[in-house]
Amino acid sequence: MGLALFLLAAPAPALAESPWAGEVTPENAARRLVGGPDAVGGIGDFALGNGLVCAVVSHPSQAMDISPGGGFLVDLGHCGGADDHLSNLVPLVNVSRANVPRVESVAAEFDPDEARIITTARWNGVEIRTVYALAAGEASLRIATEVERVASGGRFALLGLLSVHPSGSLRVFTLDTALPELSAGFEHPSSPGEEWSSIFRGLERADVQVLLADDGFGAGIAYGLHFESAVLEREDEEPVAVPMVALNGIPFTVLGVFTRPFWMGGGPRVGLLEIAQAPFMDLDEGATLRLRHRMHVGERVDVASVTDRLFADGPVVSGRVDDPGARLHVSRDGQATTYARPEADGRFAFRVPSPGGYELRVVASGGREVRLPVEVAAEGLALGEVALGGVGRVVLPRGHAMRLVFQGLDGTRDPDFRDDLLGLSYGGDPVRQSALSSDISLAGTEDDPASAALPPGRYRVLATRGLEWSVEETLLDVRVGENTPLTIGLPRRTVKTPGWILADLHVHAAGSFDSTLPYRERLRSFAAMGGEVLVATEHDNVVDYRPTANAMGLEGRMRVVPGLEVTSILRSEAVPHTTGHANAFPLLPEPFVHRGGALTSQGVRLRTPIAELRARGGERIFQLNHPRPVATVDTDDESFLSHLAIAGRPFDPTLSLDQEPNRVLIEPDPETGVRDVDFDAIELLNGATGPLNSAYKQTRADWFSLLLQGERSTGTANSDSHRLGRLVAVPASFVRVPDDRPARLDEAAFFGAILRGELVGSTGPFLTARLGKVGPGGLISAREATLSIAVDAPDWVPVAEARVYLNGALVETRPIERGGSVEVPLAFEGDAFVTVEVEGDATGDEAERYRVLVPNSVPFAFTNPIFVDPDGNGWEPPGLPAELPPTLTDPLAN
Repeated sequence: MGLALFLLAAPAPALAESPWAGEVTPENAARRLVGGPDAVGGIGDFALGNGLVCAVVSHPSQAMDISPGGGFLVDLGHCGGADDHLSNLVPLVNVSRANVPRVESVAAEFDPDEARIITTARWNGVEIRTVYALAAGEASLRIATEVERVASGGRFALLGLLSVHPSGSLRVFTLDTALPELSAGFEHPSSPGEEWSSIFRGLERADVQVLLADDGFGAGIAYGLHFESAVLEREDEEPVAVPMVALNGIPFTVLGVFTRPFWMGGGPRVGLLEIAQAPFMDLDEGATLRLRHRMHVGERVDVASVTDRLFADGPVVSGRVDDPGARLHVSRDGQATTYARPEADGRFAFRVPSPGGYELRVVASGGREVRLPVEVAAEGLALGEVALGGVGRVVLPRGHAMRLVFQGLDGTRDPDFRDDLLGLSYGGDPVRQSALSSDISLAGTEDDPASAALPPGRYRVLATRGLEWSVEETLLDVRVGENTPLTIGLPRRTVKTPGWILADLHVHAAGSFDSTLPYRERLRSFAAMGGEVLVATEHDNVVDYRPTANAMGLEGRMRVVPGLEVTSILRSEAVPHTTGHANAFPLLPEPFVHRGGALTSQGVRLRTPIAELRARGGERIFQLNHPRPVATVDTDDESFLSHLAIAGRPFDPTLSLDQEPNRVLIEPDPETGVRDVDFDAIELLNGATGPLNSAYKQTRADWFSLLLQGERSTGTANSDSHRLGRLVAVPASFVRVPDDRPARLDEAAFFGAILRGELVGSTGPFLTARLGKVGPGGLISAREATLSIAVDAPDWVPVAEARVYLNGALVETRPIERGGSVEVPLAFEGDAFVTVEVEGDATGDEAERYRVLVPNSVPFAFTNPIFVDPDGNGWEPPGLPAELPPTLTDPLAN
């Protein structure tokens, strides 16, 4: 029992001190702010701490992705631990993101026993008073909420605490301590939408939600939101408990209560009958809801670091597993009880709620699993050794950057490296975490992994280093208990690109609310793919990867540029359809400023963050991201040109900019004069959508239309990668620079080249095009000129066809091979622009390696325009022609 008590009593990362609460100032910011990948608090916000746990509540003026104002919990972690992974915890009325209460005041107070932040908010005649409290010596944040109807207003049926975590970036375990037979654990109902008709599908009976971050950061943390009590008080009536409910989805979780007891039903499960009563519920005037939550801050990335506190009087199960990477799932009568991870030496200890029979399922990489039925006595259970075995190891190459792709052969499954082994699912569909992948990235640095565990079997291994390099291949036989060296050729640089540097202008990692990918893994994956300039664009959060890159020894091999993705999510009366997403760079984080000094993103037109970026001076780039949705041209919130924010209709490339609905793009801001159309770049290729699908073709039509009308922006190609399972540095933007060595990159020249359009986008081929002696972004004065097109690519990237566009109309198609070139004579009647595309066939046997290495894509490249001024009097836009080309009138077919 000594081992168990030692593990369960493991100290928190910091030492307790007297509780403190107050406003964050320049003088105390370094000590009071919470650090970590998702930390956004800054000067002017409010902090509280007790030496063990530190938290930040934002100032009411700070807009959020779901609210035009702040005053809510935004950061929570161990003091000094730099481990915050919580994006927010926000009260939500009626399970609608349009119903976030407006915080009117925030106050802070403390005494020797407790620190408190008190907020007062209103929603449609309802006052919500919240107290966040940290007691001395406690590793949990207490949240007390009083809700009172003070005036007539909108119907108030349900109040919940909302946590936003898109893409399953926080992994949710639910537990009902009163009715453990209903606990779902990591296996949830289908993820719901926002409509009432879909909400009942995601409802669960639970009073505990444990949120787990990625375990690749070293510093561990788990958040355990425990609903301790919920009582309705009405005049002249006895207080009555109200029903608790959990709503769990891939992008969010809600732990809440209905505002009154059910009239009918109300059994242990919340079903359609109970949901049907919700629209008729309300909080009566003079009635008060009193809610008590506790947010436990666990010291490990597991559920047991939270449930050990909830089961403090329960018996301890301890033992040791022969693979420290294994994970332990504990259930009783088929329902989840807890989940634990061993220490580095394989030892484990966790509590269960009471004596009795349990099943311990021990899982490890490679599909290994052991199920142990156990009987736990009141004094606990010492299991001894749990043997998994059944794995071999592959010894990885050292000192060389490369991406290693593993494929199982002869019945061997493809491996899942970095599987968190949670089994998180919604409606039976698994949700992959940010670091999961079937390949291994090596940066050629000291902190590369030395080996990897693999189930026994036969594997095909491909080694690549991105779009300019060869692919090497070998076969690997892995046997149980053996260390097998991976002997494979080193990728060779076979495509020379002098004067061009490979950049990805849209990259994410843990600083985004929808990713938990550690910065080291992101940088390692970028180096492995031959990336040379990485622009870090976290959602509404300015983050600098450069210190991590320097610590890894990568500072001379790649250049990291801090920026951010302006992420408009909130709908408002002024901007009913959001402004989608856009990148802004370069931007250095501002120390101790909220969100690192991010641009305004919520409830404003696109012209507002554009103007803010320009006001910061210097050469900076504002890039419109994925402006069209993947499959249609309807109103997709993340796709600006599908709704134009205030028009509610998509941009029409066949109409002039002074016609509806397009004209909103050219309306100048009355103060700054900046227009919504004044972005510098537009993302033609996005790794989430792929090339040559509807998104690319529709965006190209928009781009051609804007160019014809004199609105010039540079077309770019980027990965938009949030996870290892989606490639980084493909698609890529090749940018023209004086010196293409990353260590000697002239950043001003680099940004200037992007602004001028000296850029070629690619998913494989390296395309060069010159009209006379002028390349993309340049201007030629001639009535006739020969367009020279050349394509190079490694032997695993097929190339078949070149296409020439004049003023957005296809005028020539020529066959072209890898390493080949063609010349196309062109004549010009007036000012014009020329662009080129090349494409390869990804369906044949020749392209098998391409399909493996760049899945869900085709070999493709495009140039930015070469501008033509035949009479030499300055380039004037050609305007929309009387007969519009099919690329504009029917873009999805052309």
